[in-house]
Amino acid sequence: MFLRHAEKPADDGPPLGVDRHGQHDPHSLSVRGWTRAGALAALFDHVPSPDRPGLTRPGHIVATKPTHDYKSKRERDTATPTAGRLGLTIDEDFTHKDAEAAATSILAQDQDVLVVWHHGSMPKLLHHFPLADAAQIPQAWPEDRFDLVWILNREDDGRYAFSETDQDLLADDKPAR
Repeated sequence: MFLRHAEKPADDGPPLGVDRHGQHDPHSLSVRGWTRAGALAALFDHVPSPDRPGLTRPGHIVATKPTHDYKSKRERDTATPTAGRLGLTIDEDFTHKDAEAAATSILAQDQDVLVVWHHGSMPKLLHHFPLADAAQIPQAWPEDRFDLVWILNREDDGRYAFSETDQDLLADDKPAR
């Protein structure tokens, strides 16, 4: 299961980014983003469920780590409440430029994995999986969407089929396409 980080601060002016203590941090989530991160923790604690086909309770969580060039803490911030609620640690071994290595690591897991990744390189990450139909992977994560989950389900032949679902967690969330 693949998520874009939750809502981010505006480029200038409100909403501002804040860290988990409420201190201003332009590299962290906005207040709405922290609200989504908490709601995601509840969502992943209560799946699978009939109204959330394809979503499972993760046994492993991966989030991209900040670097000197890419300072965003939003992927880790988004994953932190879910990891805490499920008693998991966050695997931060990869930057958003390490798509191939991350895919190899994810494929080696024997449990369901939740990945919180930079949306700009998400399609590239998914193309490192053995896909049943690579044309199903969108060319780009929609810029205005923080409320989707991209899912790869393993088929009998070992390849992965793509699907997408909405989170439907916050008041303005939209349905998946």
